[in-house]
Amino acid sequence: MTQPVYLGIDISKRTLDIATVDRYIGQVDNDDAGYEQLLKQLASLGQLHIGIEASGGYERPLLKYLLTAGFHVYRLEPARVRHFAKSINWHAKTDKIDAQLIARFVQTTGPRPTSKPDKNAEKLRVLRDRRKQIVEDRVREQNRLESCDDASIRRMINQSIARLQKFESQLDAQLTRCLNKSPKLKAKAAVLTQVIGVADQTAATLLAHLPELGTVNRQQIASLAGLAPYAHDSGRYQGKRRIRGGRAAVRTALYMACLCAVQHDAVMRTFYQRLIAAGKLRKVALTACARKLLVHLNTLCAQAQALPGKKAAGA
Repeated sequence: MTQPVYLGIDISKRTLDIATVDRYIGQVDNDDAGYEQLLKQLASLGQLHIGIEASGGYERPLLKYLLTAGFHVYRLEPARVRHFAKSINWHAKTDKIDAQLIARFVQTTGPRPTSKPDKNAEKLRVLRDRRKQIVEDRVREQNRLESCDDASIRRMINQSIARLQKFESQLDAQLTRCLNKSPKLKAKAAVLTQVIGVADQTAATLLAHLPELGTVNRQQIASLAGLAPYAHDSGRYQGKRRIRGGRAAVRTALYMACLCAVQHDAVMRTFYQRLIAAGKLRKVALTACARKLLVHLNTLCAQAQALPGKKAAGA
């Protein structure tokens, strides 16, 4: 049986450094020509398990390329790799060393491999991220308008706001078209928006940034979103449970959805009020509501995906 080879790729804006657990292989450019060169170098290495760190988006083209080529690829959280380095007393840091460190991390911890992204889901994520940027720019311009007393500058700001609002409307239309192109995404969006508090933009955010929705259990989905409370106990000391990590865009969308849900949904309102009556802070109670909402949405999506299979089985 062929032994697996663990490979680490350290990604920067312009270059890729490649190493196995025990040796440095080399460096290629972080572009299409570099990827082809990389593929030739990997051809003779055997059964590969490739680790790459999330690098502010610079890893996405390479990740897509490697997954399309059929490799086992693991997109890793940089903080986990750094903590692993400290645990093995590995303090030096260069691109070459980091590539070997990533390879050793994959070999030692056996992380979950990254699945090949759905084309429509990737497009949805790009559109959603761009819409978020436009909205943030518009809000900044509106804030500037409030404190500006110069007439000519106010006209300029108003023109900028109008332009950003136009872009926002265009992106909304593109998001709708993207969802309608994919029967799978469209069906999921229909399930999500049936829930009080979850409107079109919240559904789009969940589908774009949490593709695992409906495919994992309640504990896993809460952890992916950063809504799982972690214990902090030692001996007789019982510390506060706190959430950490996860996907900020998903967490923000669910938090805003809960602000609506606790007002208009009887079940969620009762749950929220019970937490407040028990002495929980408002933010803590809303976070618990967000977790409850996410688990409910995850269950609904899982049931919707299982339904066609049940019908087929009974036919």
